Amino acid sequence: MKGQVLIAEDEELLLDMLREIFEEHGCEVVCFATADAAYDYLQRTGHRLNLLFTDVKMPGAMTGLDLAYQARRLQPDLRIVISSGYFDGPIQQLSRVTLLAKP
Repeated sequence: MKGQVLIAEDEELLLDMLREIFEEHGCEVVCFATADAAYDYLQRTGHRLNLLFTDVKMPGAMTGLDLAYQARRLQPDLRIVISSGYFDGPIQQLSRVTLLAKP
């Protein structure tokens, strides 16, 4: 996969690993430690993404689910991967979403 990937993940080690994996596959990667910062970036730049990869629970006002809903509103065809070690929320309202459980 080539294109732009946005990663929202507050665990620095995991964020670095994900960045490295996507870059090794030829992707341009932008990373944020909060959903708030990631959403601000999307609103400010209007960049079209190929993939949003987000954790659910992060510091700040927004969760990763909030980010996913807002990103999908801005880009209806966006592919989204939601990752969480303790996911307890509904994703029924988000179509075409992959839920990846953390070990």
